[in-house]
Amino acid sequence: MATPGTAGTFDGEVKKYTKPERGGGVKVTYYQWNASQNKWETPQAGLNRMDQVNQMAADFNAQQNGTFAGAPGNNKIKPLTIGPLEGATPGGGTKRWPNDQIQEETDYVFFQFGKYIPPFSQDALNDSGNNKRRSYDQSIARMKVDTNLPSIMLPIPQDLSNTLAAGWQGKAFTGLGRAAVAAMAGGSMDALGQKAGDYTGNLAAISDSLKSSILNLVPGVGGNLDVNDISGATRGVVLNPNAELLYDSPELREIGMSFKMVPRNDTEAKIIRDICQIFRKASLPTWGASDDGKPVKGLQTFKQDDNQTVNDIKDAKEFMGENFIRVPRLCKFTFMQGNRTHDYLTQFKPCAMSRVIVNFTPDNTYATYHDGSPVATELRINFQETKLIFAHDVTIGGKGGSF
Repeated sequence: MATPGTAGTFDGEVKKYTKPERGGGVKVTYYQWNASQNKWETPQAGLNRMDQVNQMAADFNAQQNGTFAGAPGNNKIKPLTIGPLEGATPGGGTKRWPNDQIQEETDYVFFQFGKYIPPFSQDALNDSGNNKRRSYDQSIARMKVDTNLPSIMLPIPQDLSNTLAAGWQGKAFTGLGRAAVAAMAGGSMDALGQKAGDYTGNLAAISDSLKSSILNLVPGVGGNLDVNDISGATRGVVLNPNAELLYDSPELREIGMSFKMVPRNDTEAKIIRDICQIFRKASLPTWGASDDGKPVKGLQTFKQDDNQTVNDIKDAKEFMGENFIRVPRLCKFTFMQGNRTHDYLTQFKPCAMSRVIVNFTPDNTYATYHDGSPVATELRINFQETKLIFAHDVTIGGKGGSF
């Protein structure tokens, strides 16, 4: 049966098609819209195919009765956007350097700041929805712009690059260990039997292991002999490491940016000062459990009277808000071209600012104008991405940029 002829209206939408079969049966086919890949998908062949079918059927029924998390109007699952937060563009309140009018072809970095949402909090809704992959990004997808921190526009830094790092580690297996792992993975048990039946090699290895344990107790040996030391010194052979390169995990991306800002007039000098102060303010924690006057979910507070002591608290789980500090703001920077997301530069998910450095003597000489503003100021910021990126986050072709 052909796929639906039109694109889906929202990510995760499911369509159900039925076709009568000979003998009175009915064939049911489900299609689910994948917005990131811009295509309809059907359950893939494999051991978990029926699980996929059952999940699509459940999604379809949920959409029919209005309880599907990804449906329009249901705010449980919010898609992660590549561009600026809330689709914003630079406005009148944006701090920009140089203080020139941005033209349609101008390339720049657009910085926004938002309140950190704990990834396992109720606000993140991390355990809801039908698509667990998309729910992983909810703590940053639901992040909103902090209106107390103006957005910032700066030129594209000269040294701009990004690195994808992954953890691969070499693991050594003995012949018996290799066969055992293969057997556990569904391979042939014959190989394990053959390796286990190699009494000569295995008994020799066990014997050397016992010898090394005993010799390490002898004064003067140093306690650093292993099986290969004994086997190599007595037989001239060592265990075959059977080394394999195994994948461990991806790593969170990091990126650093450096801007040397030289004011051309008094207005730009003040803007440069404000830009540095905004980054410094956003990178610092706030005092107290709440920074907006609202109670923190899961954190009880109490009012201490003149005659009340800590021992008077009935519930030991209650805490005073001043015993805590609030996590700093996150930064969402977007490489832009005019008022649209840059198509050719790799974008980042919201990042934490691990370091903010303001250097008032970038040329190793202290110099100021008549009003005391520095002749030049260098701003260096180190960012660390808050979420991992996966293969589905990288798009090939099209417009709108990609992570």
